[in-house]
Amino acid sequence: MALLDHDETFASLTEAIGIDVRLKKAVQRLGHVRPTLVQSKCLPLAITSGRDLLVRAKTGSGKTLAYCLPLLQKIIQAKNANKDAAIRAVVLVPTRELCSQVYSTIQSLTYYCDDVIQAAVLSASRAKGKKGQQDLARQTAMLRDRPDVVVATPAGLLAHIRNGDVNLKESVETLVVDEADLVLSFGYANDITEVMKNMPKICQGFLMSATLSPELNSLKRVVLHSPVVLKLEEEESNADGNLIQFYMECPRRDKNLIIYVFLKLGLLKGKGIFFVNSTDGGYRLKLFLEQFHIRSSVLNAELPFRSRLNIIEQFNVGNFDYLIATDESTDAVDDNNDDDDDDDDESEKEDEDDNASEDEEVQRKKGKRKDAEYGVSRGLDFRNVSFVMNVDFPPSTKSYAHRVGRTARGGAKGVSLSLVERDNPEQLDALAAIQEEQPKIPITGAVSETLQATTESGEMTDGPTEQPQPSALDFNLQEIEGFRYRVEDVSRAVTKTTIREARAAELRAEILNSERLQSHFEENPTDLQLLRHDRVATHVSKIQDHLKHIPKYLLPRGMQAANLNRKRKRKKNRGKQGQLRRSDNDPLQNFDAETNLDGLGGGETTTTDFDENMPEFGGDDTGSSSKKPKTATEQKIYANTKDGVGKSTSGRNAWKERHRKGKFSNKKRRSERKFKDPLGI
Repeated sequence: MALLDHDETFASLTEAIGIDVRLKKAVQRLGHVRPTLVQSKCLPLAITSGRDLLVRAKTGSGKTLAYCLPLLQKIIQAKNANKDAAIRAVVLVPTRELCSQVYSTIQSLTYYCDDVIQAAVLSASRAKGKKGQQDLARQTAMLRDRPDVVVATPAGLLAHIRNGDVNLKESVETLVVDEADLVLSFGYANDITEVMKNMPKICQGFLMSATLSPELNSLKRVVLHSPVVLKLEEEESNADGNLIQFYMECPRRDKNLIIYVFLKLGLLKGKGIFFVNSTDGGYRLKLFLEQFHIRSSVLNAELPFRSRLNIIEQFNVGNFDYLIATDESTDAVDDNNDDDDDDDDESEKEDEDDNASEDEEVQRKKGKRKDAEYGVSRGLDFRNVSFVMNVDFPPSTKSYAHRVGRTARGGAKGVSLSLVERDNPEQLDALAAIQEEQPKIPITGAVSETLQATTESGEMTDGPTEQPQPSALDFNLQEIEGFRYRVEDVSRAVTKTTIREARAAELRAEILNSERLQSHFEENPTDLQLLRHDRVATHVSKIQDHLKHIPKYLLPRGMQAANLNRKRKRKKNRGKQGQLRRSDNDPLQNFDAETNLDGLGGGETTTTDFDENMPEFGGDDTGSSSKKPKTATEQKIYANTKDGVGKSTSGRNAWKERHRKGKFSNKKRRSERKFKDPLGI
């Protein structure tokens, strides 16, 4: 993998920089054999030199391990020096999901020294009133135990600083700001400035980011002191090339058609993330996929924090393969930051504040509160993601870079596909801006074709050898026109009412699974029964079994495979009912006329009454005028039976004879009665 440093191993690197043995064993337990480029560059500078670092590297390059190992090593050294227990490292991240992820990474690295190093998570609760005070009190109790590492959002840490629950000026030795560009886009710049006032003047700082911006340079001056700047994004992108980016122009109404065909025909394989810009759009896509028996889950800011963590964990484990994520808060803030200048008028700011207050009032009336510290497209580690699809095109270049960064992590291969509306000029302009920022890739197929053309014709043809990313996907929508009726018919069934019912059903499930409401349900069992009844009775949409598979007649011509295992049916030869069995070719019922019956008893000729009545074969006897002319069939001698042909061995004739049917019946046939005198004389 191009992201890995093939000239170095973790064993040799940790030995060279002197990392504690317990941390070495924990790294080996996690299965890391070779460090990434970010880790091989950051660890020596951070541990041996103690320098401040500003690192720009794309998502999935191993930045979390690059700053966790140095701060844990410094804490172990302080413990060995018998220093008092205190908070020695602070890690600031923009979202609550990232808090949980960094905390789990620290727990994995302290697997063999968990009795020495303790960590705590601080995040601002979106709950207000009594519940919010309970969350704050629980975090305050954790701070009384004096953890060594605090992982927090800027707002969560600042709340405890203002309450006087924590003192950072005397003990903190390391400060980390992860996903620094996202921290700024969330509006945490003032919070970080206030946090830095409560930090010691001398402490080692880390700024980790996937992109650099002028705002980040101002944050660098506040947090870092003469830092070492590592720009590893361009090197890795040019050397890596494992992320293939495509876009596809289509009408808005054809998005569901493209998603259905790409998933059902296997054009997009493996685990994937679908990004939309609204919560209703996420549930609409989920209900659409459910109709075709495609299991997915929605992740949005309205869900409780624990539910979001549970969804991410289930997705990483593999309980479902498709995740529909909304990152509307991040995109909206990014869009405003890109368009606004530093010299905005005060009136515009007042208008924005008024609009924000109006939006908050509307959300409060509707009862839909969104978590301000929610973010999916940045920093979170989704495992084994094969593709990312932007169902709704991201409004900014930063948002696009972080969305597609959810795949092709750690050197793995990945694909991103963005659906661009043809009639939307804003999306087309955003696509052009993204293509300017993304690194270009060589046109391998076009180069080989031009080389073949020059060798055959002998003339050199100058053509482009590189193409921008994302590149246009060569796909003809006319080839999947046969699926349109099925997709549009299902899409009409997903209405606003079904979306509202789906969101209500999810809320009921959260209430039933809530640990805090268990005592209430024990005291009021009728409420629990009503909730369970509503959950079963209100079925959101009717799922039909025949939509699970694609009929063969709908498959494109190139995808219709021949069934080589099909067996030919043997043709059954059934005789016609009522047809008599042939007896003239049965050797058991007749014999040849040339056989002489005379002299069978020793060559003597005998004369019997039977012989007198037998005609002379081969003679010219015409004595009796009543005799009919002899035919070829009468040239044979038959046994003396009732019908002159012997007894048949077939079971059908035996049944007829037993029941006196057919030729064994005593009734005269119509052909025999036609010469009868009509007067009966």
